Amino acid sequence: MNPTSRRWWRQPTPIGELLVVVGPRGVCRVELPFDGAVRDPETDAAPERDDAVAAAFDAWFAGADHELDLTPDLDTVVSPFRRKVLETLRREVPWGETVTYGELATMAGKPGAARAVGTAMARNPVPLVVPCHRVVASGGRIGGYGGGAHGVATKRALLERENVTFR
Repeated sequence: MNPTSRRWWRQPTPIGELLVVVGPRGVCRVELPFDGAVRDPETDAAPERDDAVAAAFDAWFAGADHELDLTPDLDTVVSPFRRKVLETLRREVPWGETVTYGELATMAGKPGAARAVGTAMARNPVPLVVPCHRVVASGGRIGGYGGGAHGVATKRALLERENVTFR
């Protein structure tokens, strides 16, 4: 692969079709199908599947792997705090566990920045690779997950896949 090129494809999954974009430094975009469809990729290239990345998603959704062992490329995350939040989430909150927005803010070194964590989750360019579905609201509530009601249903399905249940 050319060092500046990106591969992209549409990946069928149990939660719908994902758009996956992979660059030379890792997975740089995963778009979930909150409205039943995904947008077109930001590239002029024709679809070209990365078989290793696609196989990792397939294994994860099949339950063979608990973590997606993929390298995220977070270069598009320009805010140092948002990047730290995403890196902390990926490193510190394993499969089957959840963390509240406030707890993640504290873990990232900014107690009281729960809303800023919510913004970081909403702008996560690589959901699933950086598992923002594991971030929940305080008080035992599931919280939001882009795309309104359909997004919350997706979040619930992802958490149930990890044996985490919510009312």
